[in-house]
Amino acid sequence: MNKTDRGILYGMVFGDGNLFLPNGQVKYSLTIGHGPNQFAYLEYKADLLHSIFGGKKPVISTYSSFNKTTQKSYTNIQVRKTDNYFNQMHKNVYSTGQKKYTRKSLGYLTDHGLALWFMDDGSGVVSRNKSGGGCGCMIRISTYCPQEEALIIQSWLQETYNLFCVFDVDKRNNLYSIRLKTQDSKTFASIVKPYLIPSMMYKVESVLNYNPRVLDTPSG
Repeated sequence: MNKTDRGILYGMVFGDGNLFLPNGQVKYSLTIGHGPNQFAYLEYKADLLHSIFGGKKPVISTYSSFNKTTQKSYTNIQVRKTDNYFNQMHKNVYSTGQKKYTRKSLGYLTDHGLALWFMDDGSGVVSRNKSGGGCGCMIRISTYCPQEEALIIQSWLQETYNLFCVFDVDKRNNLYSIRLKTQDSKTFASIVKPYLIPSMMYKVESVLNYNPRVLDTPSG
C-alpha cells in the first residue's frame, strides 16, 4: 500500500468509515454510510476505493435504520469494501476494540486523508458580533474523543502542519472536539481545499473569504 492510498483510507476510517469483521469471514470490511442527499460524496469515495483496490467498483446500496430517540425510520446509503489490508488497519485504529486516535495512526494521514476526515466530521464558520459583522472564523472537527486522544491530535497537528487547536468539551459525556482559531483555520482550509468535492466546498468558503482586521495572537 503506497503512502497516498494509505492516507486516503485512514482519512475515511477517521471519518464516517467503520471497520468490522463479517460473521464467518477472515478479512475486515470497510463500511461507509451517509444520508441519501450525500450520494455524490459516497460515489466519490466508491471511486477512490476502486482506484486503490481495483476489481469491481463497490456498489452503493440503500438501507433503513430506526432511531429510538425520534421513533422514526430513516433511509441511508452505504458502500462496503473487503480487503486484507483492513486487517492491519483495524489493529492500528481499533487496538482497544473501539476507534481510537493514536500518534501512529495519525501519522499515516496525508493532506487528502485529512480532507476526507474534515468533509465527514468538520465544519467552518465565521463568528458574528452583535452588529452582524465578522469577528473571527473557526474550523472545527467533531472528534468526540477522550481528552488523552484530543491532546494527541493537538500535538500531531502542531508537529505536522504547525497548527494549534483548542478544545470544545461536551459536558454530557466529557468528550473532546478540536477547534482552530482564525489564522490557523484559514491555513487548514487552504490545505484541504484542493481535495474537497464541489458539494463540500461550502465548509471552507466562509473561512477562506474571511479577512480579519486584527490578526489572532500567533499560535504556539
